[in-house]
Amino acid sequence: MKRVKRKSSVAAEAMLEELKGAARALGIEVREEELLRERGYRPRGGACSVGERSLILLDRNLATADRFEVLCSALAGRDLDQVFLSPALRARLTRRRPGGAATG
Repeated sequence: MKRVKRKSSVAAEAMLEELKGAARALGIEVREEELLRERGYRPRGGACSVGERSLILLDRNLATADRFEVLCSALAGRDLDQVFLSPALRARLTRRRPGGAATG
């Protein structure tokens, strides 16, 4: 079991890195920061704009799967058709779109 978990963890980290690369290809800066927490407030990250720059912040203390979900949500609705994505990652993103259909 541990071997399977390690393999899936490596695969999840690889998909996260691939998705970060796709965001950068779209001109979006991706930063992993330790986001401040207060009582009752648990930030996960998300998309924002700073001046003319597009930025996605990810809480570096989140598990890989959670950072992946935040990044997917931040990129939802963006045109990723011109960005190379592995078939596995593209399939996961396609399932997240409304109606589960790819664009283009």
